[in-house]
Amino acid sequence: MLLQLTYGLLFLVLSSSTLADPPTLRIATSEYPPFEYLEDGALVGEDVTTVRKVLDRMGMEPAFVVVPWRRAEARARSGQSDMIFSLTHSEERARHYYFTAPINTARDVFFARSDRDIEWQTLDDLEGLRLGLSSSYSYAPEFMNWLETADIKIIRISQQKPDLTSLRMVAYDRIDLFICEQSVCRFLLEKHQPVHPELANIEAVPGMVGEERPFRAAFSRRHPDGEQLRDQFNQALAGLNRENTD
Repeated sequence: MLLQLTYGLLFLVLSSSTLADPPTLRIATSEYPPFEYLEDGALVGEDVTTVRKVLDRMGMEPAFVVVPWRRAEARARSGQSDMIFSLTHSEERARHYYFTAPINTARDVFFARSDRDIEWQTLDDLEGLRLGLSSSYSYAPEFMNWLETADIKIIRISQQKPDLTSLRMVAYDRIDLFICEQSVCRFLLEKHQPVHPELANIEAVPGMVGEERPFRAAFSRRHPDGEQLRDQFNQALAGLNRENTD
């Protein structure tokens, strides 16, 4: 009898422990420092910290998958991942995602060799130059509209690490300019100069391309509770932001 009671209590303890485990949210992202990147095998960064704190308030546990951006989007669009971050809103993307409130901001600028002395007031001042673009990044609509009629040579970079590759292409004069989120490319320049000393000659060109845009997280429309999860995320994020401003 005592043995049966012991086993019964053990079963209840294990069952309670299992029931207490928080639900897991499958999240796809890509390395995009300083917002999200791997360091000693762990996913870190400004937006990773925000996402973890928000999900903790929601009572959920993140299961991160770090893959190249195109694969991250494919996972979220197909429903293989429940959520994706960090990304800007677009009408095309909104067909696949429920977007959250902003978790950060993006400021796109041009990077060039310091000895080129490139200046611009309007985008038309850049005509005739060779411009590098990341094929997986969503740029400001006004910039993309300008590209359709601009007299400029466009080189689309599709390597696994397009930003670092493009900065090195600028350094070796294979392209004149690369448009990049300023925090990202400044982080890469500082981190990789010891290994790639040619990057010491690269600097941001004054002037922001388009307006400052919010980075967001987004829930897959394939998830049956995607819209509800988005609303819960926004509520938890708002509480976190209030605490940070108090």
